[in-house]
Amino acid sequence: MTSVNIASLTDLPTLPLILRSLFEVLQDEKSTFVDIANVIKHDQSLTEKILRVANSPYFGHTGKVNTLEQAIMFLGYDLVKGICLGTSVFRFLGRNERERLGKLWQHSYEVGIIAANISDHVCNIERGICFVSGLLHDIGRVIFITLHKEKYLLMLSSDKIFLKEKEVFGIDHPAAGGNFLENARLPEEIVCSVRYHHKPSMCTRYRETSSVISLAEALSRSFFPKIEDDGIWTEEHDAILLELSLDEGKIKKVREKAVEETAAMQELFTV
Repeated sequence: MTSVNIASLTDLPTLPLILRSLFEVLQDEKSTFVDIANVIKHDQSLTEKILRVANSPYFGHTGKVNTLEQAIMFLGYDLVKGICLGTSVFRFLGRNERERLGKLWQHSYEVGIIAANISDHVCNIERGICFVSGLLHDIGRVIFITLHKEKYLLMLSSDKIFLKEKEVFGIDHPAAGGNFLENARLPEEIVCSVRYHHKPSMCTRYRETSSVISLAEALSRSFFPKIEDDGIWTEEHDAILLELSLDEGKIKKVREKAVEETAAMQELFTV
């Protein structure tokens, strides 16, 4: 069994400068949107992505956001951090791996969109938090690929992936992703949602948000089936539907909106 130290990711010599700098800013409790903008602006591709997302119809704007500072204020600190972390970690992979794992990233933003749309039917849950949590829910899988590529690629499409992860790495990808995001000082609600997205019943705080992310991933297998997804429907998801008062009509609306929005968002989240 390989012992995985998630914190070691920041010490890899080939880690892109943008992600190293981003970690430094995220781990500084006194950092502001200006500080994160100063990091992002040195990466032309990431700058363009943030501005395009801010100006997309999905987020309610049509070309009125012109600067990174404006984009971060409009989208919110947490969403921008999530986009930066997710995009930067995926870009850390080599080109061949990125092409091979493109559908995993696509699956991630599909779960984010589904989660955001589910949140519209649930009281006291923020749409933005659900989108970011969904976008980052499988970041632990990318971390495993980054640290132990060949071993993990062999198990990527297995429905018994959690058992294999624990057997090989001593930790599963939800826990690895939660630890990574906690180290990056993302909000506890996002950390918990990622850490418990396969077992929301074990979450003692922010359980409803964790349940939304778990349900979104399970629904993604039905809405947008892919070999890369691991959202197996369980009895826990039946319970979540009841707990959140989500009937067949609401789920139909979630699906219709997700199909429409995913097509519009796909280009924005191409790595």
